[in-house]
Amino acid sequence: MSTQPSIPPETQTAPSEALALLLVEARYERLHAAFMMAATALALGRPVILFGMGSGVAAFCRSWSGVPEHVPGEAGRLNAGVAGVEVLRDAVQEMGAEMMVCDSGLKAMNLAPQDLVEGVRVVGLPTFLDCAATARQLVF
Repeated sequence: MSTQPSIPPETQTAPSEALALLLVEARYERLHAAFMMAATALALGRPVILFGMGSGVAAFCRSWSGVPEHVPGEAGRLNAGVAGVEVLRDAVQEMGAEMMVCDSGLKAMNLAPQDLVEGVRVVGLPTFLDCAATARQLVF
C-alpha cells in the first residue's frame, strides 16, 4: 500500500517540490544513486517521478540482465549492509513513486511492456515532460 501520494494523472503536473529523475544509463552505480535519491525524497514527503530512457529502461525490467555489474553491485551493497537496487526499487514504488519508461527507449532496447515490473507506464517524452513540469529534474 502506498504511503505517499503518487504524481497526479498525466493531465496534471507535479508540484514544484517534486523530483523527476531521468535514468538514461543502465550502469549499476548510477541506478543505485538514482534509487537512493528517490527513496530519500519520498521519505521526506516529496513526490518522485522516475523515467527510464535509452538503456536506463533496464532499471524497470523484471529481469536485471540488462544492468551490467548487477550481481557484484548487489553483493557489494548487501555485504556492506546497504540496500541494493532491487530493494530500493521496490521501496520507492511502495512509497508512491511514479515510474515510467520512454516508448522509444523500450523499442531501442528490444523490450516489450510485459518485460517491465508491474505499475511502470510506457509513455512518450512529451508525457513525461508534462508530468514533470515544474519538478526538479536530475539525470542519472
